[in-house]
Amino acid sequence: MTVRDAILRAVPVFVAQTQGDLYSIRTALEGAGIPPSLAAELIEFLPLAVARAMLNGMGIRFEEYYVRKTAQGRIIGEKKLLDEPVYREGLALADEIGRMADGVFMAVAGWSSEYRAISRAMNAGSDPTELAFGPPTMHANNDDRRAFDDTSSGSQERAKPWWQFWK
Repeated sequence: MTVRDAILRAVPVFVAQTQGDLYSIRTALEGAGIPPSLAAELIEFLPLAVARAMLNGMGIRFEEYYVRKTAQGRIIGEKKLLDEPVYREGLALADEIGRMADGVFMAVAGWSSEYRAISRAMNAGSDPTELAFGPPTMHANNDDRRAFDDTSSGSQERAKPWWQFWK
């Protein structure tokens, strides 16, 4: 299954799960035949990509990376959003998702915590050009087996060993 296929299969699930929680949408995505690790990535990155595509051009400032934290709040790494296939493909498919049917785009974007925060701020009278957001935080769950380098304080290049003078 390609990331594109997974996204197109996931969109109706997001539409049907507007009142659910993250566990119920993950269960529904897996029930639609999406592998568990890809379902987790769809939940994290598809709503974020769709919401950012929708908000593009409004002057809102976003970070281009995200951080991953443990349940105890320890940052285990940061990574560029564009390095995530679901995020990249979600941006590319945003127009297509928007043309699917009334409410589809909003049903997916509505799962984005950034979108919800922006919506609240703008409803309270904030100027979008004055809004700036830090990096999105993704939580490493106990059953999350995806690889993510433990950099603990952000992305760091590993120092070369003293004996590898040729690098």
